[in-house]
Amino acid sequence: MGNFFLNWIRRREAPTPTQTLQTKETPSNQDEGEKGGSFEERIITARTPNRALTVSAVYRAMELRAKTIGLMPVQYQEKDRQKGNYLPWMVGLGKRMNYLLQEEPNPIMNGPSLWQQVTINRMMQGNGFVYIERDVFGDPVHLWLAECAGYNYMDDTYTVMYYTNYGIISKVGVPSHDVMHFPNTFRYYNGFWGIPTLQYAAETLSLIKTEKAQALETAAKGGRVKGFIHEAPQKVIEGTMNAGLFSKAAGKNYAKEISQEVYRQDINFLRGTAFTSVSMTSQDMQLLEHMNLGLDDIARFWGVPRPLLMLDTNSHYTSYSDATMEFIGRTIGPDRADMEKEMSRKLIGRDYYGERRIHICEKPLLAMDPERQAKVDLLNLQTGARTINEIRAEHEMPAVANGDEPIASANLLTLKALLEKGANVGGRPTTNTDGNESK
Repeated sequence: MGNFFLNWIRRREAPTPTQTLQTKETPSNQDEGEKGGSFEERIITARTPNRALTVSAVYRAMELRAKTIGLMPVQYQEKDRQKGNYLPWMVGLGKRMNYLLQEEPNPIMNGPSLWQQVTINRMMQGNGFVYIERDVFGDPVHLWLAECAGYNYMDDTYTVMYYTNYGIISKVGVPSHDVMHFPNTFRYYNGFWGIPTLQYAAETLSLIKTEKAQALETAAKGGRVKGFIHEAPQKVIEGTMNAGLFSKAAGKNYAKEISQEVYRQDINFLRGTAFTSVSMTSQDMQLLEHMNLGLDDIARFWGVPRPLLMLDTNSHYTSYSDATMEFIGRTIGPDRADMEKEMSRKLIGRDYYGERRIHICEKPLLAMDPERQAKVDLLNLQTGARTINEIRAEHEMPAVANGDEPIASANLLTLKALLEKGANVGGRPTTNTDGNESK
């Protein structure tokens, strides 16, 4: 009866979209690490995550995405009643939640490792899942990295499998508020399941499959060659060239055969038997540069600029720094917003909306760039956004006397304040609103 009920639940579940893309060209007997086979077969096999990570650019892109997310601490914050600002909550439940999110989400992982792996699963498998284990009061006690087997739309439950220090545990009928689901950017039509980046790239890049296939085939044969079939004349009879071994018709047929079977095109016949290479066109000589499309595609699909993938040999500090800020602002920033919203709605809920929040702190991203950090500190200090002691506290420096008073540059003043300042300094009289002069 239990097996019947379990099978009935599974039939109602959506198919798992994380299954590796299979094609009819995929060799059925080729092992993951086996060499050999045609180039096309090996390319198709490389669609799997493990083989894709053997490409250095893919590995670099995934490592940057995952480690950058793991570098930023996940904070459980509560709004300050007096100032109205969100601050890390380090008392009672808030303290336990911050330890859970930042230090030890479960007995076998630390905080950065969990969010790194969630990011990797989100990109490579299309979906990242975290199972929330709660106590009898409904408070989280562990966050487990989970593999999802399906989702039941009828009763809004998950079937999850997660790894623990006691082994693998599977659960059926887990309520949705106990599972944090982080889908990839592109999803299936239902808007729920994410599509693996590799699968999405394999399907969309088929638009240029013909061009790349031609490039691979031509490169494997040494490039497209233009040449002549001929034989040096052995003697001159009445000013004509010796016909050699070929007649004119046979020579043209022979040149056509070589063009089709070997070089595909640009082989012409001149009476004779020898072959002379003439040239390659400018388009042909740039043939191997077509393969750089693969590296550009990786940079685009994973949202990592080329300098950060170590692809531009002429990169300098300025371009690398600009690429870093673009990567943080256009890739990590949106990822952070998605993760914050999913964590907030599963760990906080509607009842405490506006009073508490989950915040992924971006400050550690500037810690390794002292020059940029100094510019940010100076700007905050000049505009009065932060005090001297607040900035010193972030750098673990002791407070100084009179350092709690905000200061601001006097270059920007309202017109009224500027007139009053001029009157006080120069002694010039100002006119009141009633028309009378005052000093």
